[in-house]
Formats: sequence, C-alpha cells, structure tokens
Amino acid sequence: MYEEDTKLKIVRLLEPSLCYSCVFAKMAQVSMEDGSSRRMLHCKRLDCDNWQTEEVTESPRTLSEEN
Repeated sequence: MYEEDTKLKIVRLLEPSLCYSCVFAKMAQVSMEDGSSRRMLHCKRLDCDNWQTEEVTESPRTLSEEN
C-alpha cells in the first residue's frame, strides 16, 4: 500500500473511462480534510490532457493506493 501526504488536488476528469487502462492511474482511498474517506482515481501524470483543474472546497489530506 502506498501512502502520500503532499499537495493533493481534486480535478475534473473529462473522459473517466480512459483512466481505467492508463498506467499512470491507480484507484486510491483518499482521506479528506473533514475526516471522511472516498475512493478516487490517483493520477501520477501531472501533464495529462484528460483532466482540468477547478476550484473545489474539498481538500484531500492523504491517500492509500489500492493494489
């Protein structure tokens, strides 16, 4: 399992189905600032054309990648 506590950002996926076969994407359990937990895609490719940033009030704290 992989833990990360860095500057995480929630982004909007343009075509989520493309991420499922991408080698840079992994499913992860994400702990949010408010104490809740969610299952999300973790993208390790910082220059991906399949997502766009937007202002969101939610702030992720840590993530644990699923195998």
